[in-house]
Amino acid sequence: MGARSVNRRRLLTATSAYGLSVAISGIVSIGVIPTVIIAAGEEAWTTIAVSQAVAGFSFVIAVFGWGVTGPTDVASREPALRGQYFFDSVLSRSWLSLAMLIVSIPLAILFSRGDPWLATFTVSSGILVALGAGWFYVGEKSPLRFLLIDTMPRIIGTVVGAGVLIATGNATWFAGLQLVGVLLAAALGSGDILRRNRGWRFTLSPVRAARNLRGQAAPVTMAATTSLYVNVPIVIVQIFIPSATAVYALAERIVRLALYSTRPVVQIAQGYVPSPDPAQLVRRAKRVTLIGLGLGFVGGLVYALLGPWIGDVLSGGALTISYALAAAMAVNLAALLASQLTGFACLTALDLARVLARSTIVGAVIGTVLMIPLTFAFGVVGLAWGLALSEVAVLLVQLVALRKAFKRPLADGADPLDEPTIFPPGEFSTPD
Repeated sequence: MGARSVNRRRLLTATSAYGLSVAISGIVSIGVIPTVIIAAGEEAWTTIAVSQAVAGFSFVIAVFGWGVTGPTDVASREPALRGQYFFDSVLSRSWLSLAMLIVSIPLAILFSRGDPWLATFTVSSGILVALGAGWFYVGEKSPLRFLLIDTMPRIIGTVVGAGVLIATGNATWFAGLQLVGVLLAAALGSGDILRRNRGWRFTLSPVRAARNLRGQAAPVTMAATTSLYVNVPIVIVQIFIPSATAVYALAERIVRLALYSTRPVVQIAQGYVPSPDPAQLVRRAKRVTLIGLGLGFVGGLVYALLGPWIGDVLSGGALTISYALAAAMAVNLAALLASQLTGFACLTALDLARVLARSTIVGAVIGTVLMIPLTFAFGVVGLAWGLALSEVAVLLVQLVALRKAFKRPLADGADPLDEPTIFPPGEFSTPD
């Protein structure tokens, strides 16, 4: 009973710390939207949204898979080897971040067409988050460090920046202080980990940094593909329909907030589905698939009905999401809510990560083919439907594969599709 009680306390502590990190980040993100739109204006909101879209793709390159594979790698290593592993990641991520900043800052300024300093600070914050240590804390099971060292400095920077924005009406101060929080979190996290884990050797060698990237290409390719068709739409809107960028950015941000709020559900499912018993594994995967579809239906329905009202509340009445746009974004959200469970929880547990990668590629191809023509034909609503259909395609590919797997339960170590996998199970967990 004593050991069981200790395990329960540890589980409660971990769940509370990770849950608190998600809750605080979500609340601050929701509060920031009306703060920026009302205090700084539509133009500043557009500049921030477009710059964050540019940063979204660059971040994937800068973090280069450590946010995806890192927790598993840390957990599987002896403590004596973790210090060098983390330093190698810092070395590579630092050089990659520098390269991405050089490329992305001019692009953010060009596409946003707003204040150059606001674009610079915003895109820099989005990229330099790649230097954070949250994934390492997840791997070594340090939820309190994750909350206090990785999450809180960034939250404090955002909150202080929002306060200065309200006082001055200057969004550049907001973005600058947010950047300070990101840098502080990265510095504190790296310092804490390298202090506690000895045995690493300092170097600035770009050759060593490049050598550390071996073996990371596959997850990066998938993440980059996903990021491309998730972040490109807002850039397309800004190029072809700039007057609609602020509204589209608001509608898209509500989708992201909904996804973020359900992240604990995904993490619980990732721990629930795996089982050494193949029959039990399939039963659990079926259950989670049904939960995912139900969650998607409810989430999509709520967005379709309440999306315009939520947008009105978050923007202080400054921006209006039409019901036509809300319908398209509702389908997008429904597919995303379902596929994050069918993909990250079920496919990976069934050793079908290859299908997960394939579904992402299918979605990217369909989105690329549809979004621009539909934008020309139907404006921002057409673009939203192009994105929605790409996410529906992702979900359908996953459901077809799961249906086949459910009909042919796994034998120990067997792949139900008789295919080699690219990634080991669990590699696509959402660590932060």
